[in-house]
Amino acid sequence: MQRFSSLTRMFGAITSACFIVLSFCASSANAQQSMSMAMPTPTPEMKDMKPGIDSSMDKDMGDDMMGTPGLVPPGIMVGMKGRWMVGYQVMFDSLKGKLVGTRHVSDATVLSRFETSPTDMTMQMHMFMVMYAPTDKFTLMAMLPYTHMSMGELHRDGTRANERSKGIGDLELRGLYVLYARKDLRHRFLLNAGVGLPTGSINALDAERARLEYPMQLGSGTFSVMPGFTYLGQAKPWGWGAEFIPTLRIGKNRNGFRFGNRYQPKVWGARQLTHWISLSASLKGDILQNIKGADVTLDPLDEPTKDPKLQGGRRIDLTFGMSIHPAKGELKGNTFFVHAVKPIYQSLDGPQIQRRWGLQLGWQFEF
Repeated sequence: MQRFSSLTRMFGAITSACFIVLSFCASSANAQQSMSMAMPTPTPEMKDMKPGIDSSMDKDMGDDMMGTPGLVPPGIMVGMKGRWMVGYQVMFDSLKGKLVGTRHVSDATVLSRFETSPTDMTMQMHMFMVMYAPTDKFTLMAMLPYTHMSMGELHRDGTRANERSKGIGDLELRGLYVLYARKDLRHRFLLNAGVGLPTGSINALDAERARLEYPMQLGSGTFSVMPGFTYLGQAKPWGWGAEFIPTLRIGKNRNGFRFGNRYQPKVWGARQLTHWISLSASLKGDILQNIKGADVTLDPLDEPTKDPKLQGGRRIDLTFGMSIHPAKGELKGNTFFVHAVKPIYQSLDGPQIQRRWGLQLGWQFEF
């Protein structure tokens, strides 16, 4: 019941944030429309201009079924029958310090219970993506990550060590279908369906040829399903939306365990500043359940990263982003973006290393 209550509060917070974002964007759009109606009869010089948007910007943007550039999050391509998109992202994560719930704990506290305390962790993930739209309403996507991780450790005898792992992760295959879209694209509802294939290793080894702890493994070792929905809204120069795509694990892997399910609700808002640059902000929840079963080669008394009951938690991340999307010239069709991520709430089933910050750089190209 306590876990259900926590999940309910988390979803309630994200839902409330969603309504705030949507209300703000809708109010801004309505205010802009009212301002336009109240303007005097336009002169010939004014006839092609719109409030808040440069006339040349509107001409360059166009109104295809994809949506206004910069107002649709990266990795979403709909209304583009017969077209392809390829993309690449590199994501950096820095973790340092430990939490039990929301309470910070020291290495000394962890070492009073375990032989080893994790001190910090860095993760670098390279994500390769390809998408194809066989129809205006249906899009297929494949994503494959390559991850490099490093984790520092402090042992009870005072010595330190550093563990590393790198390699490909689990392949994801997804489909995106437009359930509803207004002609002006002000509201769109999309259905997501995906599967995760266990292509990543769950047998990564340390320098002594022993199996690494759960967070240092590259894959899950099990199949997963990823049902969900996406809502897209826009009223130029504003865009907003919400998304919920959980990752549900199936069965157990050959090492005797299954990673916990993951639930990630998200809301966002964006504003196009010019025809080629946009700013965005998002709020994303991350609810990760603990591992079911256990790898018998990992001693849960050695360090908390080897205890299957200490891998879950809840987090809310605030992200600010900028995207560059040239509307003409040799770079037309390319989008470049950068996102800075900062957790604003973390409650971990620890002791567990907390996330400090994240950075995402990306590129995608439509053709």
